[in-house]
Amino acid sequence: MAHYINVPVNENGIIFDTDMTRVVNEAMAAKPFGFEDVFIYSHGWSTDAIQMMDEYNRFSVDLASRVLTFQAAGAGFPKPPRDNLGVGIHWPSEITEDPESPLNALQVLTFYTTEHRADIVGRNAVYSMLRLILASRMGSPLPLRIFMFGHSFGCKVICAALQDMQTDVLANVIRIPPGTEFRAVLLEPATDCDNLETTDIYGTVCQVPNLRMLMTKSQCDLALTRWYVDAGRTTNLFNPKHALGDAGPTQATIDAFGGADALSVDANLTPADMFALKQRLIVADLTPIHTQRIAQKQWTSGGVGGSHSDINFDQIYFMVSGFVYS
Repeated sequence: MAHYINVPVNENGIIFDTDMTRVVNEAMAAKPFGFEDVFIYSHGWSTDAIQMMDEYNRFSVDLASRVLTFQAAGAGFPKPPRDNLGVGIHWPSEITEDPESPLNALQVLTFYTTEHRADIVGRNAVYSMLRLILASRMGSPLPLRIFMFGHSFGCKVICAALQDMQTDVLANVIRIPPGTEFRAVLLEPATDCDNLETTDIYGTVCQVPNLRMLMTKSQCDLALTRWYVDAGRTTNLFNPKHALGDAGPTQATIDAFGGADALSVDANLTPADMFALKQRLIVADLTPIHTQRIAQKQWTSGGVGGSHSDINFDQIYFMVSGFVYS
C-alpha cells in the first residue's frame, strides 16, 4: 500500500490548515495505515505550488517506476520497498505564488531570506513531523524507515530537521524507536560545504543513529559553482564559502561520518552499483553524466543555473533507489 500527501506550510514552518494537521497525524501514526517507509520531500528556492506538485509527482512516480523495472528484471534490493507514505513539503520560496506576476523579476533579491527560511521550515515543520512519527511508533512492532530528500535549499530543510531532532535526542527530550533507519538524500545541496562539520550549524547530524547520507555535487551546476560564491561575497568579500553541491564535504565532515565513499556517476550506473558502498556518507559526482547530457542535448546548459535542476533522469533514480533500499 502506498499513499502521498502534500503539506503546505507558511514562512514560519506552520501548517496553514488545521484539518491538514489531523491528516498528517493520522497518516503517520502506527494505526490504521501502518506505513513502514516514510518519504519526506523538500524543494528548494523559487518553486511555486504548481511547480512543487509537478516536481514531487514526477520524482516519486519515476523513482517507483525504475524500482519496479529493476525488480522485474530479476534483480532485487537488499532491503526492498515496503508500504510507504510520501509527504511533500511546500514552503514559501518565491516572492509570490503567481507565476505571471512581474514581482518575480525581483526573485534574485530573496536569496538570503529564502536561505534562512529553509532552516526555519526544517526546524519547525519537518522536525515536528519527525517528532510526531517517532512518538507514534514508540513501542510499536512495525519497522520504520525514514527517507528524506532535499534539492538545493531543500537540503537545508532536511539538515535543519535532523539537527534539531538529534539535539533533542541527546537532551533526552525525544526518543528514536529501536531499529529505526534514516536515509537522507541531498541533491545539489545549496548550503556551505562546512555546515555539516561538528562545530557548525548541522554539527549533530552525523550522530543520528542508523543514518546514511547521499549527497551530490557537479561542476556543471552554475547556480552553485558560480552564483552561490558570488552571493557569498556580499557578506564575506575575501573568503566566500563554497557550496556543498560544488566543493563537496570538507575532510572534517567526512571524518565526522567515519569516512565516505566517492561515486562518479556516468551513463553505466545501475542500482546494484550502490550496494557495494558501505560508508555512512556517499559523495556522488554528477559532473560526468551532466556533461554527457549537455553534449547530447538532453539538457540545455545555457540557463543561469546550468545543471542545477537536472535531477530527473535514469541515473539519478538508479542512484537514489540503490541507496535507500540497501
